[in-house]
Amino acid sequence: MTEVEDLDVHHDGYPTHRRKARFDWSNTPLHWVPDDPFATHFWNALHLLLPEGERGFIKAVNEAAPLVDDPELTAPIKAFVQQESWHAGAHQVVLDHLAEQGIDTKPYIDKLQKWLRAGTNQHPGWPTRLQRWWLYRRLADVAALEHFTAVLGQWWIQNRGLDYAGTDPVMLDLLRWHGAEEVEHRSLVFDIYQNVCGSYLLRAWAMLFNAPGFLFAWFAGVRFLMAQDPTTTAEPRLRDWLRAARQYKVPGPWNLFVISTLRYMRPSHHPSTEASTQMAMDYLAQSPAARAARQAAQGDQRSRSAEKDASANPV
Repeated sequence: MTEVEDLDVHHDGYPTHRRKARFDWSNTPLHWVPDDPFATHFWNALHLLLPEGERGFIKAVNEAAPLVDDPELTAPIKAFVQQESWHAGAHQVVLDHLAEQGIDTKPYIDKLQKWLRAGTNQHPGWPTRLQRWWLYRRLADVAALEHFTAVLGQWWIQNRGLDYAGTDPVMLDLLRWHGAEEVEHRSLVFDIYQNVCGSYLLRAWAMLFNAPGFLFAWFAGVRFLMAQDPTTTAEPRLRDWLRAARQYKVPGPWNLFVISTLRYMRPSHHPSTEASTQMAMDYLAQSPAARAARQAAQGDQRSRSAEKDASANPV
């Protein structure tokens, strides 16, 4: 699957293809939300969490793929894996940029990796049924976390508070490009989970476990980054979060971690009711990084076609 090739049959809420978006951080300042270290590091904390998290998502979906018996679900798995892998790499580059600005993220990343891998590692010595349940639990975890990434994707695309604040346009494009692809594939992992397991109790338990865990890891990341920031001695407080939310620079804690969680907990919930695929596609059509990726991929395809024609018709 190339970067501009769509699936033959596209299901709403499933990915079509990877977009190899690249970003130039050479002009991005340390506080890329001007004069607001809290809002900057609130979002920077996701750069800490997402690379390792996305790799865990890929691992769980790849392990579940042989169990899926619906061709409409198996077809987009490759595109999902490609998208998540590219997301992880894009956020990793931001961590390298932070290191150049004097923020060493390795201590936090090392702790995060140990914590996440304890919950995502395989256990080949376990009984088969227990191994299968462990995979179901991990899929339920991924489905819960994909709910949050879709909610964030919608917030990034629709909200204009960061634009009004003068946010660095490259960082804003990264967040919105990533968010748009999360909205695009928001239903896939949920539907895979429903196909191979489908237990509402396990799905609900996974959300009740992951919502506070995600909140704790996120805010711990904010605290870590602000402590490492060489330009400020401030510590993050709940009042900072509420202030930034009133300014529409970040989503409020109540809507993000309570209201959205309650929506997911409904037995009838389906991710298709969250956000809009058309909204995501509209942003990807205008995103500077996504447009550049599309043009590069089309150029590569034309070059390959020309080479193929030349080899088939030698002079």
